[in-house]
Amino acid sequence: MEKDHEATLLVMDNDRLSLAIITSILSKHLPHPHVLNPIDNGKLAIQACTGHHPPDFLLADISMTDINGLTVCKTIRRDNMTTKILMMSSFDIGRYAQAAFDAGAQGIIHKDSPQTILTAVRRVAAGQPLSYEGIRFQTPRDSFLRIKEAKTRELSPREVEVVELWSQGYSLQEIGERLSLSPTTVRTHLQHSCDKLGAANNRALISVWMARQ
Repeated sequence: MEKDHEATLLVMDNDRLSLAIITSILSKHLPHPHVLNPIDNGKLAIQACTGHHPPDFLLADISMTDINGLTVCKTIRRDNMTTKILMMSSFDIGRYAQAAFDAGAQGIIHKDSPQTILTAVRRVAAGQPLSYEGIRFQTPRDSFLRIKEAKTRELSPREVEVVELWSQGYSLQEIGERLSLSPTTVRTHLQHSCDKLGAANNRALISVWMARQ
């Protein structure tokens, strides 16, 4: 967090007592970065972290009332490649570790231990993502690029329709008739889908598609 401006840290938790305790601990033991007013709403966290002046660090609870914390994290990471995000939970973090990685977080911790929180925040703030049972979390930038690349491989709604019918055994002509497309356009959608999903050909595409269901 070595920047010209004063580094900032935002805490998100829908449990107001927990929010107050965690914020107090961080403010007392971590004079730098500056701890912002905490928030108990996922939507506000997204707004704060995708605006013009996002915080340098977000400590986010997973179990939010309005928007799941993992969804909050991934929504932020799709647009933000600088804010470090550390997820926390009062439940078994092993249940959420892979999802936290996928969402673009820099680590996940159990939030019931103040010392664990302080140690993890210091480490992630210093640019050192955490690890958990073989899962090596990435930096904000690497997480951003990974999620951006994955997004380009997602099938469009039309491609999903075409591939679904193709996997059900419909021919190019039949798919075209059902979707009001020419066979050539159907073939193009299948080729694009092969490229995005890494299938060698249209026949292999069926296996890849079925494995994703």
